[in-house]
Amino acid sequence: MNKKIEIGIITVNDPKNYGNRLQNYALQQVLRDYGTVSTVNQFLNVNRPVEIIEKRLFARLRPVLNRFLSLMPSERSLDFKRLCRSDAFTRRYVPCSQLYASTCLTANNIASLKTVVVGSDQVWNDRWISGRVLSARLADMTNDKTRLISYAASFGINQVKDESKPIFKKQLARFSAISVREDQGVTLVNELSGKPATVVLDPTLMVPAEHWRSITRGFVPRDDKYVLTYFLGKPSAEQECTIQEYARKHGCRVRRMIDSCDPETYVAGPEDFVELFSKAEYVFADSYHACCFSLLFHKQFTVFNRAGTKGKANMNSRMETLFRLFELDSVMLDDGLAPEIDYKKVDLLLQQHRAESKAWLDTAMEA
Repeated sequence: MNKKIEIGIITVNDPKNYGNRLQNYALQQVLRDYGTVSTVNQFLNVNRPVEIIEKRLFARLRPVLNRFLSLMPSERSLDFKRLCRSDAFTRRYVPCSQLYASTCLTANNIASLKTVVVGSDQVWNDRWISGRVLSARLADMTNDKTRLISYAASFGINQVKDESKPIFKKQLARFSAISVREDQGVTLVNELSGKPATVVLDPTLMVPAEHWRSITRGFVPRDDKYVLTYFLGKPSAEQECTIQEYARKHGCRVRRMIDSCDPETYVAGPEDFVELFSKAEYVFADSYHACCFSLLFHKQFTVFNRAGTKGKANMNSRMETLFRLFELDSVMLDDGLAPEIDYKKVDLLLQQHRAESKAWLDTAMEA
């Protein structure tokens, strides 16, 4: 990037997570209205030079490893192929800049940034990370000259650990504006810092469907007719029967994301995820971003409670907030098909929430 970078994004850098890669791309697109943008390359180990060497070695050896593993019909080879496609997506669309942040509380070039934006995804979920990493996810390496805001940041949990509370209290006080992805996030920010927070749309919903289609690369065969599933948990026997019955009735095959029983679909990269949703006949899922992309592409879909849970009381706050925003409380079921979604109403609500989220961001970026 030749232009001086003005805005840095601090997010979760997870190459294995579709939602993470796509929200990173979307947030970058949204922030381009305000200046040149790049994602901060977070090195979460103290020994940063070792990490740099590892990344460079992986880049050099990737073609050889890919050729070798392609000969091995195993889940490990499928994982590697999917990782390579995700890595290619990141290098093509959301490459990390020469802005580095590490948990040894040092930073390179971040002081030169006009703005740092934290979000989206579960950047503040302290169940997965140490206190040092949490501090980095709260942009503790920035100085007082850098505008610090969050966009659609998510906790992903109802309560934080006691040992995290002082970190949140100290670091959230430095933010000039805070927005979150779920209603519970508003409550947590207020409890932890006394500061107000606003619910905004996930950045994936801020990018129009036609733009998402423009990054697809022909992963889905022409005239493929399929029901798409995307489950982070495992469907119950009853839920699986519903899926099979729908597919049989409508003359579809079933394509299963992140299920090694369907190797053709398993190796999909982030842009392939988008294409699979854009061309599906119907979607069954238990994932937040599966709902987001189903809404963007006007897909009828059913969200199943994960096996072992019952009823809407078990929804996490981000799903519950999404359904509140789009008046879709009835799409989450223990089994069966959700009522048909009225996309004229959804599009009106999407237009409204996009305008509100953009207005919040305009104000935050001007403060």
